Amino acid sequence: MTPQASSGSTPSDGHSPVRSKVQSFLSPKEGLGPLTAELLIVCLDPEEATKTLVPFLEAQGICFTDDNRDPLLIQARITSVTCHLPPQQVPLPTDMEFCSAALCEELQDMSGLRLVLVLGISAHIAVLRACGIPLTRLDFRPGEITRLPDGLLLADACHPLSEEADPDLLTQRKNALIKLIPQIRSALRPSA
Repeated sequence: MTPQASSGSTPSDGHSPVRSKVQSFLSPKEGLGPLTAELLIVCLDPEEATKTLVPFLEAQGICFTDDNRDPLLIQARITSVTCHLPPQQVPLPTDMEFCSAALCEELQDMSGLRLVLVLGISAHIAVLRACGIPLTRLDFRPGEITRLPDGLLLADACHPLSEEADPDLLTQRKNALIKLIPQIRSALRPSA
């Protein structure tokens, strides 16, 4: 996996405004799960996802630890680079640019990464930008997995809602994610 995104012209001293802003978006200690994970989850509200989504995914055989004794477990990470984006409003283009540049750095650090699960259209846009793919090349397709030009798989899903949301919409989105999990498992464990 070699994302081709550019964060602009960055001097080699690493002290450009873009580089400094990117570093404030990304800290290797942030995020849940190891950088050695094969599945990366990108969403607008990683803190909320950690609370609500992790128990659900762990019940599906997706783990967020470095424990790889069970070959059927899928090792995952929830990135924190999106935690600076406003979850209740549309992010500004500059916010998305910095987020994508930080995400590009994280993707490059994840040598075992095989699949990115994006939750929501803003996460989809951030991943495409991080991988240097024009936004017009790949629509957001909830429930589908797409192979990117470099071989990385991209699974699109709608962002899960908080428990206070409309119960019907909450059930609909949860069921859509339940249907996507076997596809993710099949893509990562074809012989299982």
